[in-house]
Amino acid sequence: MKNIITLLKFFIIISILIFVNLLFYKPNSVNLFFTSYAKTCKLNDNYNLILSILKDSNKINLLPYADYIELNKITSIPNDTEGKIAFTLSLPQQLSFIVIYEKIDENNYKFEASIDNLASINNFYFYKNFLVIEQSESKCSKQRDFFQVFLKKNNNYISVFNKNIYNEKIINQHASQDLIKEIETCSIDFLDGDSPRILCIYTLTKYKSFYTLSQEQEFREIKKTTNKVVYEWDFNNQSFKIN
Repeated sequence: MKNIITLLKFFIIISILIFVNLLFYKPNSVNLFFTSYAKTCKLNDNYNLILSILKDSNKINLLPYADYIELNKITSIPNDTEGKIAFTLSLPQQLSFIVIYEKIDENNYKFEASIDNLASINNFYFYKNFLVIEQSESKCSKQRDFFQVFLKKNNNYISVFNKNIYNEKIINQHASQDLIKEIETCSIDFLDGDSPRILCIYTLTKYKSFYTLSQEQEFREIKKTTNKVVYEWDFNNQSFKIN
């Protein structure tokens, strides 16, 4: 009887030790999972929505970078009459794209199309059967704002027009120490009428560098030209041409 009690005590002690060990022991895979999940929630509150959009738009290669994607939702696209919604997704290094969803009913939407290989997105809106996207990009010696026009065709958006709104660049003249700065600005107006037309008024201003008495480098205007151009949609060639 005494031996049985001793044996029972032994099994109870072993059971307690096993329970305590399981209570405090966590496998590495579980630790990694929770660490990754906590990091994801901290870096990007829209993580699951981003994953869903990437899958809808067949961008599986971007799934590992979902933590670094900035997401914006647009519930009302200017000049849209079909109740579409859109998401802009931006990666580092000025790489962006837009994903558009088509309205089925009041609570449901389905994937329509994605517009890829965009720079930093400033604004976008519809003009007739076109989607206009205003973008910007900056490099070490160049700052550029521009708009790009996409034709909607069979649930795809095809780029058909691209013009600068603001373009600044520095030209280094190797024959001298002088620098030339060129600034191109353009005002845009989408005209009414049966045929899509775009009015562009360009101004190109050139500046030349010089040194002040305090040896500070400044730029002085040396030339300015202004031109007005109207681009009209050619239905046969599916492109905008100078009118």
